[in-house]
Amino acid sequence: MAALLTDRFRVVLAENFRSRVQLGESASLLSAFTAGGGDPTEFPIDLWLFFARSDSWSSGIPDPLDNQEGNFNIYDQMLGLKKVESSSIRGVIRNQTWSSGTVYDIYRHDYGSSYTDANNVSRLVLGRRSESKLYETKFYVVTSEFKVYKCLSNNNGANSIEEPTSTSSAPFTTASDGYLWKYMYSVSASDFEKFKTDDYIPIPLQSQLVPGNEINPSSNFGGSIYNVVVEAKGLGYTIDDLFTVEGDGSDAQIQVSSVGVNGEINAVKVINPGQSYTYGELVPVTGQNSGSNAQIQAIFSPKEGIAKDIGLELGAYRLGLNAKLNSADFPFENDFSVVGLIYNPIISDDATSIAIGTYRMKLQAALSQDPANDSLISSADNGASGKLIEYKVIDSVPYIWFTQENILNEGLNSANEKVSFIPGAQITVGGTISGNISNDSDAISQPQITRGSGEIIYIDNRDPISRAADQSEDFKIILEF
Repeated sequence: MAALLTDRFRVVLAENFRSRVQLGESASLLSAFTAGGGDPTEFPIDLWLFFARSDSWSSGIPDPLDNQEGNFNIYDQMLGLKKVESSSIRGVIRNQTWSSGTVYDIYRHDYGSSYTDANNVSRLVLGRRSESKLYETKFYVVTSEFKVYKCLSNNNGANSIEEPTSTSSAPFTTASDGYLWKYMYSVSASDFEKFKTDDYIPIPLQSQLVPGNEINPSSNFGGSIYNVVVEAKGLGYTIDDLFTVEGDGSDAQIQVSSVGVNGEINAVKVINPGQSYTYGELVPVTGQNSGSNAQIQAIFSPKEGIAKDIGLELGAYRLGLNAKLNSADFPFENDFSVVGLIYNPIISDDATSIAIGTYRMKLQAALSQDPANDSLISSADNGASGKLIEYKVIDSVPYIWFTQENILNEGLNSANEKVSFIPGAQITVGGTISGNISNDSDAISQPQITRGSGEIIYIDNRDPISRAADQSEDFKIILEF
């Protein structure tokens, strides 16, 4: 049995993910969702960026592990988490920069379909690089002004030599090359700064679309015809010969605009795009058409209209996420070599947009010297061990932030047990520096994320990123659905 999940469903999944993050932020939306019978604890997504693993890689950056063991190791290595708001999530499309001298694909409703040509040979409808899916073709461009245009006609495969600039709501033709374009949207300066990468650009939210730029769908979700493709040129035609489109729509008219010496059709133009077509064939207008045997395929615009739903129209089945770690967000400055995303973790009530992923111990007195980051910590009192992430004195109180991993002397004892440090115990840091844990009841603070809670959905192993007191890190992450 042959089956597939459609590319449009991937777009829907991406937008639903972003909407679920937005739902969790809005009390009114969540109330309406709950009133409609939704479970307020299940559907909204609480999304967090995390950074982890203070160690460098011993022999090259490994591929992340996609299993439960690897995930629990990440929980033990987490240093900090920062909440990702829906305003920092946007659908993105490929950054297909316009370049003079390029032949661009046209929008077609039938990439991947087959047809029988004039020689009775079955052929596939493919992009110029043999793509069988619309979203994989180069049917739109991003200009130097970061305006996005959809290619409705490439003038029979001509080179594009004039960069489109018009923001007209109607499709327009560039004079130098005969391309027919439809303006879609412009990338705003704020979205450009937050989401643009070398490979992707953001699409706007529906609220950011320019009113009046869209071409609305027909009542039956049928399309109009802005381009036709001449598959076979025929013979005996003259300029101004007319065709209509017979199908479930109405009013479309196509006119011959150029013929060869034998009346073969070299070019046609759409003089009325009509409306409401989901299928149709070009037929000659009786008394206004003199040729024969031409094979011309009408291209129907999308069922949702044009510039109406940018994500579905241009293929935004990826999300761009922007998250920034500011220098004052976390008390430690250790390196990290893993970045990821986790949704719906259990975070302690005292954490709002920032959560500490490490343990913290308060000491009775400052250490005799500052230990190096990643030094091992041990306690002879009960065999507890861990790894130092940061030592810092705050308001005259000395603290150690540390992790406990499933590694001997970095969290496990010789009996393979993970033993907790206890208030009042003596510790040794880095093998030589001695100290004592405070006797206070809050001497040992737990991580603000519950180990194992939520779902880790993205893991990026990378070269260690060094942090400093005056440094911020700006992360742009692409999620593909």
